[in-house]
Order: sequence, then structure tokens, then C-alpha cells
Amino acid sequence: MIAEEPAVRLLAPLRERRFALYLVGQVLSQFGDGIYLVTLPFVMLNQGGGPANLGVVLACYGAARLAFSPVGGALADRLGARPVMLVADALRAIVVLGFALLAAGGHIPLWAMVAVAVPFGILGGIFMPASFAALPQIVGPESLAAGNSLIQVTQSTSRIAGPALGGTLVGSLKSGVGLLIDAITFLVSSLTLLAIRPAEDAVEKTSARHEDEDGDRLRTWRSVLRYAVGSSLVRMTLLTTLVFNLAAVGLIEVALPVFAQDTLGRGALGFGVMMAGLGVGSVVGALLGPVLLRLRRRGLIALCLGIAEGLAMTGIPVGSSLVVATAAMFTAASLQGTVNVFSMTLLQRAVPARALGRVMSLLVTCAGLAYPASALLAGTALGAVDPHVVIIVAGLGVSAAFSVGFLSGPYRNL
Repeated sequence: MIAEEPAVRLLAPLRERRFALYLVGQVLSQFGDGIYLVTLPFVMLNQGGGPANLGVVLACYGAARLAFSPVGGALADRLGARPVMLVADALRAIVVLGFALLAAGGHIPLWAMVAVAVPFGILGGIFMPASFAALPQIVGPESLAAGNSLIQVTQSTSRIAGPALGGTLVGSLKSGVGLLIDAITFLVSSLTLLAIRPAEDAVEKTSARHEDEDGDRLRTWRSVLRYAVGSSLVRMTLLTTLVFNLAAVGLIEVALPVFAQDTLGRGALGFGVMMAGLGVGSVVGALLGPVLLRLRRRGLIALCLGIAEGLAMTGIPVGSSLVVATAAMFTAASLQGTVNVFSMTLLQRAVPARALGRVMSLLVTCAGLAYPASALLAGTALGAVDPHVVIIVAGLGVSAAFSVGFLSGPYRNL
């Protein structure tokens, strides 16, 4: 059952100074995002901005982030992923510091909040695809699977801890303190990126692998889009990213809270328990991802895991039990985490280096487009049907998306 691939030593990348610095920077950047996204709403609400103005600010932030993801991918391909990340984090530190100064001065008008949210969204959009494309420039191909696994573990942890820390800071201290800490995390992240020197052997191997076969054909966006459409791996990853986010966002952020409140009668505590199951499952899946890469017929197995993930989601409302719902969330998140590490590692290995940033920006765009659509669809559906119906339909949608992969021989035989 083992493919011709060396065993993955999960902790091996941590022995490399470059990767250790990169991982620290990624954790701090994720913490910064979490603190900011919790602090921003309460800064506005505490200053009398109201939910309508908050919605405007968040919409501006989200739109800017989505619009500039392709720009970030193009810049990463042209200038290198690490320099793009470095500049984006340094500028985010400046933007958040300016926000902290505004918050300290008292009432912030709407135009000033928008003036902060838009550049922060732009820089976040530029940063994300570059962060996905950076790892092959830092470690060799043999360390990609372990590196992706460690990154996903730390990101899953920081996505929970960052908002929790932000909430604690807002609740116990002035919001400006939280923003100041946020700015410091971005500054330190940029300094860790500055301290990294890309592994020359990794860069040389990547360049040598693709230079002859690609030439100049992937310089334009049109050629990258043609490549994405023609690649079974990229095409399938884009499809599952889009469908998963269409299903998961509405399920997690709209249907699950209603399910916890109305069906389980457990309210915020029940929702928190289910989300804890999701977080732990994501970590477990990230640790299992490298194992999948070593199996024969790994493409076929990945499709089966994706279908099982959707079926696990449909099991959330079974029996109207918090224990069953949490176990289903844990299972679905474990399977998703495994497939994530598998897909990301294969993309980083297979996609030509000169197009990797733009391909990653396509993934970010699919997820970004699905986010508001999913929330809107789930919210609308919950006005007409019970939450368990929304949850089951979301799970079946995920299974259906992965089922499409069985029609692709190249993907099945990865």
C-alpha cells in the first residue's frame, strides 16, 4: 500500500532555521488576524457605530480582501512569495497601529473606519496566496508534506486562540491595547520573514523541474487559467474548495448556532463544544495528511475521504445529541484536514513555480466568493426549513463534489 515516497518525519522541518522562523511568523500573523477580527466589531460598537455601520466596514474589508487576492498571487509569482508576505505584514502593522491611535482618540467616524478596513483587507488579500506559495521556496520537496502538516496544526490552533485572546483583551482591557498587540504580532511576523533566507537547493530543484517544460508560457493570467482548467489536480481542488466553503460557512456560522439553540437547547455552550470538536479534528487531520501521501491510489483514497467527510456532516443532527454532533464535527474536520494537507502538498509539487502564486490565488478567490453566498443561502433556508435539513444538504453537497472526481482518471490515479 506504500507509494514510492520516503517516510515523512513530521518534526524534521523544525530542525531547519528557515522553516522554524516561517512557522513562528505564520502563527503570529494568524493570531494577529484573530485579534483584529474580534477587536474591530467591539471598537465600533463600543463607540456607538451600530450594527449597520459595522456591516459596511466588514463588507468593505471582505470585498477588498477578495479583490486583491489575484494581485497577491501575481506579485508572488513575479517578486517571490516571501518578500510579498514580508511587505504585507509590515504594512498591516502600520495600518493596525494607525487604527489603535484612532481608537485612543475617542469616537471614530465611519469614513475613518472604512479607511482602515480597506487597506487591511487589501493587504490580507495580497498576503494569503503568497503564504500558500512560499513553502516550496523555504524547504525542499521532501519536507513539503511535513511542513504543510505543521502549518495546518498551528493555524488550526491559532484560529481558535487568536479570537479567544482578542475577546479577552477587549473584555478586560481597552480595545486599543488589543490593537497594539495586534500590530506587534504583524511586525514580529515581518521580521521573521526578513530573517529567512530561502533554501537555495529547494529553489534550484523547483526551477530545474519546471524551466524546460514551461519556458515562457505561464507568464500571463490567460495562460495560467488555461493551465488550471487543463490540470485535473488543480481543477478538482478548485471545485472542492468552492463547494466545501459553500457548504461549510453557512453550516458552521448560521445553521449550527441555530441547531445548538433551538434543537439541542444548549445555546452558546453547545455551539462552543461542537466548535472544539472541529478544532481538535482539524489538528488530527493535519497530522494524518502526510500518511495519505504515501499510499498507492492516493487520489482514489482522497476522493473516498472527501465523500466520507460529507456523510459525517450529515450525521451532525442524528439523534439531536450534542455528543453525536460533536463526534460528527470531529470526524468531518479530521477528514477535511487530511485532504487539505494532501491537496496542498501535491499542488506545491506539481504546479510550475512561476504560476504557483496565481493558482493559489484562485483557491483563495473560490473560498472568498463562497463565504457570503453560503451565509446568505443558509440564512434564507433557515427561514423555511429546520436546521437539520440545511446541515444534511450541506453534507450531501460536499460528498457530491468529491464524487465528481471519480470521472477523472488522472485524479483517481494520482
